[in-house]
Amino acid sequence: MAKSEARSLTVRQQKGRAVNAVAELLEKRLAVPNIYLEPRSPYISADVLAVDRAGSGDLHAVEIKLEDELIGKSTVAAALDPKRWMQTQIKATSKVILAQLMALPAHYRYLAIPHSTWDLVMGELGPLLYSRDGIGRVGIIAITYRGQDPPTAELSIAPERFRVDAVKLGNVEKKLLQKVRPDIEVRI
Repeated sequence: MAKSEARSLTVRQQKGRAVNAVAELLEKRLAVPNIYLEPRSPYISADVLAVDRAGSGDLHAVEIKLEDELIGKSTVAAALDPKRWMQTQIKATSKVILAQLMALPAHYRYLAIPHSTWDLVMGELGPLLYSRDGIGRVGIIAITYRGQDPPTAELSIAPERFRVDAVKLGNVEKKLLQKVRPDIEVRI
């Protein structure tokens, strides 16, 4: 992201732009998706939730983490050895982020990160993207900020289907998907 724009946009605005980029990516990749932007539900907490096949298919949940969420706020230690400090911060936050993702009741789970943090994040997360039971892998979406132009989202690591608890999935289907209209839907 252009440094001047990063300073002029709030964190909320930066995240909102990333949400739109991710929604656009899922809209192109899925067949007739229903997309929920930051759905408010106690049953699933994701920045973007997409349901394939007009709401009757697989659930795709995306968590978006901006650089500040991955690395944290700058400190004296950051000024002394920025690379080492960033690695330490990412190592500390990566396990928390992955635990969040693994708990989502969705068939496909994604982590969206700024393209600028790709190398650092993947150095820590690479082997941890797989489910403990061997079924499922978290997909990685890289977000590229382009100044005044809308950011782009690109699938860097394809997700693999997770096993989902039937009770949790039922709660999402009955208490969110059937009652809340999607923010983006394809009309047939």
